[in-house]
Order: sequence, then structure tokens, then C-alpha cells
Amino acid sequence: MRAGFVSRGTASTVVPFSPETIGRHERGDVEMEPEDALVYAECYQSPDILPRYCATCPVGRAIGRTATDRPLAHATLRVRRLIEDGQDVADRLEEIAFDGVIDASERTDFMEALDFLRKLEESINDIILIGLGKEKAAPGATGSGQARK
Repeated sequence: MRAGFVSRGTASTVVPFSPETIGRHERGDVEMEPEDALVYAECYQSPDILPRYCATCPVGRAIGRTATDRPLAHATLRVRRLIEDGQDVADRLEEIAFDGVIDASERTDFMEALDFLRKLEESINDIILIGLGKEKAAPGATGSGQARK
């Protein structure tokens, strides 16, 4: 969690959890529930907590959700490059969809298109994380008692 507080004790003045519970959540000793992620996101005024949580929950992991922190310039270049390649993928998907059936000869191309779309989704999510994040980088864990600058 990226709370931005100097300590768990300070963080516990904002969230309805004890410093011990915050520490257990941070370390993964106690699995966070979706409701916990909502509370942290609201109380810390940090909506980027939600996609990070979704990338680590069982459903998010099963469907390949990611939450990668990339610099804006790198994330933007990735999206631009993928969008350039996207038209070719869309054209091939249109050919595959023409008869409404994915036959054996189209299966490999279809799976490659799905891989491409997952990469595009990941890159879009990178940009969304940047947009949801706070203006200044917040410290990673609050337990050390020191905020990073």
C-alpha cells in the first residue's frame, strides 16, 4: 500500500484499522478483502490502490490483471507502439470473425491476437495507474517510520 504516512500509527488516524492490522495487510500476513481496499483507497485519497488490489486478488490473477509502475514516458511509448500495431490485429480478427467460427487454421492467429490485446490492456492500465496516482510519489510501506522523497 502506498499511504504516504510516516508510520502505521499515523496512518491509523485516517483509516479505521489499528497499526497492527495495517502492518499485517502490508506484509500480506492478513489477506485484504475488497472492502478493505475500498477503505484504504478512500481514506488515503489514493484511488490507484484499487487497480493494484485487483491485480493481486484471486480473480485478477486468474484473468491476468496487472498493475505495473512505469514512468509516463515509457508507458506512453508502449501504448503508441501497440496502437500502431493494433490495426493489423483488428484486421486479422475481422477475417477470423467473418464466418462466426474460429476454425483450426485460425486458432493460432486468434491466440496471438489475444496475447496482443492483453499487452495493450496492460499498457493502458499502466497509464490509468499514473492518472489515478497522487502528484508526488508516496512511500511504499509505512512501517519504517521514514517517508521516501
